Amino acid sequence: MNTIFKNLLKAIGVMCYFIILNFAYLRMETNRLIGDIEVFSGIFLVLGILMLERAYKKDSGESALTGIELIALSMHSLSIMHVITFFNYDFSHYLIISSFVFSIYYVLKAIIIYTRDKRKYLKGLGDIKEIVKEEPIKKEAKKRSQEEAIDDKEDKSKKTNKEKSVKKEQTKESKAPKSKEVKNRTKKETKKEEREPKEVKSKEKRQTKPKTKNEVKKEEINKTKRTKKAKKEVKEND
Repeated sequence: MNTIFKNLLKAIGVMCYFIILNFAYLRMETNRLIGDIEVFSGIFLVLGILMLERAYKKDSGESALTGIELIALSMHSLSIMHVITFFNYDFSHYLIISSFVFSIYYVLKAIIIYTRDKRKYLKGLGDIKEIVKEEPIKKEAKKRSQEEAIDDKEDKSKKTNKEKSVKKEQTKESKAPKSKEVKNRTKKETKKEEREPKEVKSKEKRQTKPKTKNEVKKEEINKTKRTKKAKKEVKEND
């Protein structure tokens, strides 16, 4: 808005300049009027050159454009008397037309600047909207990624818990039969140990029991039979 206001002030200033020249033409002599016009044109030329130097130093497009406008105004003010004498125009009508031309130029310039700034503003709003639209998408993507990471952690924890429970069950199963087998083995060994002294005792009892008369007679008969057989075998061999 500052640039538009400046351009409107420039248009008003140019119109006032041409109105002052018109009043001077009506009340002053032509020679003095020509001298005043040359002075104003020189002032405009110097200001235009200074603005161009400033634009060159600061690399400003607006100051360069104002310098060109001032140089054009100075050239136009210098050519007023020559154009009027060559084409036989009326001085007041020519100044009015030139003032309208410059004012229309500045108004069009202000309109163009306003439309350009408005487009930039709307484009900036569109970019902001796109950024605002993209941000929630990114946030949602981050949330989804975080949720997926949490789900992965939960799945991993569940898997680890399952594996631990399976390992515990396997260890329990592996330990349980061993303990049963050990118990059975110990029971069997204890039974054997209990049986062995009983058998030994029974043998000792058998050995320690006294022989009866019948057993003694049988043993004597057996001995006699054995001796007789041995004698017969010796005779037969002889």
